[in-house]
Amino acid sequence: MPGAGALERPDRPPFGTIVVIDPTVGARKQCDVVESEDPANPVLPQTLKSQKLTLENFKGPFSTHGISLYTPPSNADVIYIYAINHLPNPRWTLSSKTEEKVASQIELFMHTIGSKTARHLRSIVHPLIRTPNDLLAISEKEFLATNDHYYREGWMRTVEELVRYMSWTDLIHVRFDDQSVDAAVALDIIPTNNGLGWGPDRQVVIGDAAGGNVYFASLPSAENRTMTVSHHIPIDCVVDNANYFADPYAGVDGKDYSGYLMPGLADGTQFVRNYGDPEFKAPISGHVWYLPAIAGKNKDVDGKKLSKLIFKDNGYTIRSVTTAILVAIDPAKNGGKREGWLFVTSVIGAQMLATRIDFDTALV
Repeated sequence: MPGAGALERPDRPPFGTIVVIDPTVGARKQCDVVESEDPANPVLPQTLKSQKLTLENFKGPFSTHGISLYTPPSNADVIYIYAINHLPNPRWTLSSKTEEKVASQIELFMHTIGSKTARHLRSIVHPLIRTPNDLLAISEKEFLATNDHYYREGWMRTVEELVRYMSWTDLIHVRFDDQSVDAAVALDIIPTNNGLGWGPDRQVVIGDAAGGNVYFASLPSAENRTMTVSHHIPIDCVVDNANYFADPYAGVDGKDYSGYLMPGLADGTQFVRNYGDPEFKAPISGHVWYLPAIAGKNKDVDGKKLSKLIFKDNGYTIRSVTTAILVAIDPAKNGGKREGWLFVTSVIGAQMLATRIDFDTALV
């Protein structure tokens, strides 16, 4: 767990990196052809090849946490990568009473699809960026960030997670240029702000971790930098990085499987008990839940009744669940079947999991 790890050992910071995965169909010369119902249109397997990027113009340390991507409309091959970095505070010592152990900031990189590098453009620092957990890139000069705690450590950090009637955390809106960084609190009514994701039509999806809720909010405007929450839906897990799956093949067979994914811990107390296992084997179970698109768009719909558990792990396979995304498979190259790859990552696990799911079975 990069963020928490940095707090516990600021004298030994990690030097992380960024890894990209290619979910696209592989080239004929690179992989074997999979048997297809149409011999004239053979299915080529997905490479699912991972590539660790070389970080140019950057020396670290790099203690990563939340990450968000932005592609400018003018160039689909360019990706701006915002990444949280929990840097050790050089002013902190064992006898410090006023200095924090960590001086968190946001790193901005630029990556070109197909390359093996990401060039560091700048670091973004502001007093309101205190305990950042996740990011949502709006443009190459604007983003949202959640602060997931007020206290970085100690017993009061636990109190924050248990006392639900107070809003300890906040969500900030950040704009910057070459001369300055401007930030403002956009939302402060969610007790435990956590993951951020895009919904349809520029909707913002927010995970309330300890509360087990997913919130649906508006994007702040240039003039009014506050966000308005339309509604929230309780989910039976510790909601982490909620996000939206936009079905690219909606209408092919008259069905639209677009909806929200809510990954998270199945039992928060189990995480507290087993997180510190020195052998990294104690199980931490996790879930991924799905909500159809209508649940996030219409506050009058009973979203709780529409939620569906689509992935469940006992804690041994992936050892906690933090993030999940769904990548659809082209039905024209899949015998007409509506399927997709569900990618699941872990906050403290050493691997990523990918499983193929049938939409008719899992999402209906």
